[in-house]
Amino acid sequence: MPYTKETILPFIERQQQLYEDSGQSGLLQDGVAFLTGQTILPPVCTDATVAREMGIFVQLLKLPDQWDDNDRLVLQLLADPLVWQHCRERFLQHVVPMLDTPGSASAIVLRFSYFTNYLQQRGCTTEDIGSILIVYSGDGNNFDLTPLKFTPLRKFLQDLIKSAEWPTVDAYLRTWKDHGWNSLFFRLLSKGHPDREMEYLEHILLQPGKGFVNVELSRVLLHLNPDKYRPLIEKSVSHLSSLPDYTAQLCGYYLLAHYQSEHYEPLLLKAAYAYLQEQNSGLTSQAFRQQQAAMGGTTQLPAPDVIAVIQLLRQDRQQALPYLDTYVEERKYLHPEVFQVMQQELGNQSVPLLLKAIDNDYEAKHIFPLLTQLDAPLYAERLWDFTLHKLKSVRTLVAVILADHPQALERAGELLQHKKAEQRLTAVQILCRLNTPEAKQLLQQALQQEINDDARDLMLETLGQTLAEEDDITTAQQLVAFAKKRFKLSRPLEKWLDDSALPPAYLVNGAALNLDMTRFLLYRMSRVDEFRPDIEARPLLRLIDRSRSGEFAMHLFHLYLSRNGDAKTKYLLALAGLTGDDALAATLEQAVMQWISEKRLRMAEHGIGALALHGSKQALQTVEYLSRKYRVRKSNIGAAALAGMQYAAAELGITIHELGDRIVPDYGFKGMFLPFEVKGDIYQLYIDQQFKPAVINNRQRKLKSIPVATPAHTKEAIKQLGKAIAETVKLQTARLEHFLVVQRKWEPAQWQQCFLHHPIMFVYATRLLWALYDAQDQLITGFQCRDADHLTDLQGQPVTIPAGASIRVLHPLYLSSEALSQWKQRFAEDGIEAVFPQLDRPVAAIPPQQADTTLVHDFEDIALESTLLNKHMEQKGWKLSEGSDGKYVYAYHKTDDENQLEVIVEMSSIYKEEGFRYKLGTLYFVDKTKVRQRWSRNPDKETDDCLLPLGHVPPVFYSEAITDIAVSREKVEVA
Repeated sequence: MPYTKETILPFIERQQQLYEDSGQSGLLQDGVAFLTGQTILPPVCTDATVAREMGIFVQLLKLPDQWDDNDRLVLQLLADPLVWQHCRERFLQHVVPMLDTPGSASAIVLRFSYFTNYLQQRGCTTEDIGSILIVYSGDGNNFDLTPLKFTPLRKFLQDLIKSAEWPTVDAYLRTWKDHGWNSLFFRLLSKGHPDREMEYLEHILLQPGKGFVNVELSRVLLHLNPDKYRPLIEKSVSHLSSLPDYTAQLCGYYLLAHYQSEHYEPLLLKAAYAYLQEQNSGLTSQAFRQQQAAMGGTTQLPAPDVIAVIQLLRQDRQQALPYLDTYVEERKYLHPEVFQVMQQELGNQSVPLLLKAIDNDYEAKHIFPLLTQLDAPLYAERLWDFTLHKLKSVRTLVAVILADHPQALERAGELLQHKKAEQRLTAVQILCRLNTPEAKQLLQQALQQEINDDARDLMLETLGQTLAEEDDITTAQQLVAFAKKRFKLSRPLEKWLDDSALPPAYLVNGAALNLDMTRFLLYRMSRVDEFRPDIEARPLLRLIDRSRSGEFAMHLFHLYLSRNGDAKTKYLLALAGLTGDDALAATLEQAVMQWISEKRLRMAEHGIGALALHGSKQALQTVEYLSRKYRVRKSNIGAAALAGMQYAAAELGITIHELGDRIVPDYGFKGMFLPFEVKGDIYQLYIDQQFKPAVINNRQRKLKSIPVATPAHTKEAIKQLGKAIAETVKLQTARLEHFLVVQRKWEPAQWQQCFLHHPIMFVYATRLLWALYDAQDQLITGFQCRDADHLTDLQGQPVTIPAGASIRVLHPLYLSSEALSQWKQRFAEDGIEAVFPQLDRPVAAIPPQQADTTLVHDFEDIALESTLLNKHMEQKGWKLSEGSDGKYVYAYHKTDDENQLEVIVEMSSIYKEEGFRYKLGTLYFVDKTKVRQRWSRNPDKETDDCLLPLGHVPPVFYSEAITDIAVSREKVEVA
């Protein structure tokens, strides 16, 4: 029977969301009408655009052995000639990978029968079908010649090709000679028709212009069976030499020389000169790399240029040196690794060649490090010439080396007086790297005369200050005067920016900023890439009266909007945040939320940075909220908010967690209470154990509700207060649970200030179980807080906090089963409800016998519907990332930033009747200080030094990671 509207509607809605911006969502309707039985015959397409759009219905198809009436309707829709023409690729990309899904023998037979029958109906021959399966399997774009490990698809292909008659094999060979090299086809051909493999190999190896394929295939064949394949490879090298194909000739003789050096080395030397003499060696090397990238692999052979130069230096050094000197002088292409070969083979004798290479614009970043490994007197003096080099990259690199020169201070001081800004910048780089008192003195003397802003900014970064005046007003006046003298304030910063029309900003002394001061702030803030106050702008910014400068800041905000959030104008938003009042902060908060909803994420990041610069309690509350809300999804937003919190904390000289404690809103409470008046009587609001506003009268009696006579506006205010408190509690609950996971420490005074003197946090103090640790990080006892003056242990005895102690949220992993049971009973007797799972939290200890292992295989039986698993893992703070080594491979990862750790669980997609599911795989922990990329899938993980033995993983992080996934077994379906 056809699809019902209910079953197909979610799919259609998703597609319409994808196409709503293109205005093409209406093209789906004819297909929907047919699939839902509204029309009997499939639509006939006459328009290529409509035909192409029909391809979205391919996603509805299941495995061929599970095709039912609904699938056959989709197949009918695709059978229209024009639709098939435009959707064939999409169909094959969707269906072919599914064919490898494990199944029973009868299901696999049925699967390929249905699939091949459908392709035959579309006019495909047996050879067409076999080649299609090879292409869309994606398994042949390499040089893997190991015996085939069978999967359903490979087994079907082997049987198909092995049973093929001679004319069909001819057709296969014609196809794959045109397609080029494919390792899967070659292995299938070798197994099914071994007498034809040489025909295929000879055609591939004799093709000109296929340097990487020829080289890698020759290498693999010679390694596999040198006696069998050497005559063929020698024939191909001779043939390609006659064309001439210099890359194939050089690499071919290089490979053959490993097996008969005395015969092939003279030919190899001749080929090396021929390759280097070729005028287009740069282009051939580039083509070689492009072919390598297209094959998705690396080669074990050196680059052709490297092979050539090695042979010249080893076999013909006397002639090679003048030849290479001329070669470098003529600026012919050389692979960067060639210079390493020169240095290794020639030692100090390579210095003139290396210096000449830099002179002739070869990549200095590869050559300078090689020079520094040689005797310094041979090149040190010559390096000063490169401070005049036309390329900034060369000047920057040489500055690093020259900082170690014995006369670096004097020579850099002379260079600091050069008439050209580029050379002065190089002098500054040398002096900054020296970072001695004498170097800093030279920089300080030059600072206010230097007109090159790059040089000045580098000086400022090193000096850490500008002027050492006692007061900000004097410092600011001098900095503005110096900037004016350097002609930085003579005109508006931007042509479109009429700074004379800006509303005035005011100083704390009541004076308005003059035009020079305004231009100075704009000029200096435009020099900062990140959302930070510029070092020279700080003195003047400290003098701004924010309460009176709101219009100025708001105008900057609207200027930023008028430029459509151009990243080049983000300094306007930063300056607005640094000078604005509370109204500006509220406007920024509203704008950030709108930009996030409109997916203008870069603007949202800018807005978050401006909120952090504003630094008010309300602004930072918003930033902290965003850092948690977008920790997993829209993680760039979360990262920007986290960076903002880190900046604000650094400005205050505290940790980010301490900042989070400080900005928890108290909503105007005085201590634990908020008074309000009703007909002359004073009542007090407080927050009860359920985090709801409650009332006591002047006799300290708790009332069941707000007094009836309470004014309407006060009732409404209390109602809104309740909503605001609920939002804060939601945020703080997640925050404290995170602190349980990372085992954050509070100093006792910090803990008391945060929890015992705050109306909301005090409720948490009484509803959580706390841990007291000594100065050596050993657990002393667990305790609960009954009131601000009573901290008691499991026996009800008062807890004394010793010097050097710290307090944490107690993780049940550290409790014995007996103590855990007793604490649960105590909390039950006291009627204390958990704010988040603590005492009932599942735990997992590291098995002693696995302490030295790095891989956990306990979850490889878990397979869940993708949406369900995604939701579960996101709730636990895991992020999903695509894998790097093939289709349908992913991983979940979760970080512990405090300890620089990451846990990764691999995962792959499988197809079952109900749709795609995620199947979990190996789990392991990574030391983020050692990891070379964000995460990797490596079959030899046991040898990866960034993996942590389980015994080295913090016990709580291990427990949380393991139990996060173990809990998913409640919803599991075994694959």
